Amino acid sequence: MANDFQDRDDALNQELQQLINEAKRYPSESQNPTDRAKRRIALNKLINAIRGSGKLSKQAQWMESPNYEDYYHEALQITFGEICQKIEQYKPKYPVMAWVNVIFSRRIYDVAKKDQRRGITQLYKQQKVPLVLALDEIYKDLPIENEIYSEEQQLKEIIKNDPEKILENDYIQNYPQANLKAILLLVLEGKRWKDISEELGVPISTASSFYQRRMQKTVTYLKKYI
Repeated sequence: MANDFQDRDDALNQELQQLINEAKRYPSESQNPTDRAKRRIALNKLINAIRGSGKLSKQAQWMESPNYEDYYHEALQITFGEICQKIEQYKPKYPVMAWVNVIFSRRIYDVAKKDQRRGITQLYKQQKVPLVLALDEIYKDLPIENEIYSEEQQLKEIIKNDPEKILENDYIQNYPQANLKAILLLVLEGKRWKDISEELGVPISTASSFYQRRMQKTVTYLKKYI
């Protein structure tokens, strides 16, 4: 049985490598319309084969996030684009799917990190369409001399000071150490939910959901002091 699985993996890898080699035959910088068309066809075949291989990583480390599906699909599209752009960088000594899944893991981390940090600066209207409140807009009334501090530094200072102690006193039930202030600072540091969960001693889904539910209140509060 093990040999059967290995044989199928080897056959898949051989198929994907052939498609990669076919795409490499037509340089991306070629000015020949026929060559460019053949390269696109080969790359499309490659992406379709990867998509249907059943070997794409599930990215299990993100499954507890309430935004897992969004992260997964956005990162996958970015991964496919990167593969097409960097096909010449593939080294045959590595299995194709190992190469693909390394890129995929990096891109889903980028997507999740960007989303988590952006969440602090989002203010939702009552409508379904969110209004993204840029920090530039929040800071437009600040004196010029304050511009020597980065927006992130200013935001961290306000969260740390927590003038009304709202962030510090709002915590996950039975986990006083997992208060909103602690979670916000960890998110701003770029920590993943897995790391936040371990550091605060709470389940990933609990910490993430707590954070998401308080975004509107948090932004309204922070805006008063920016």
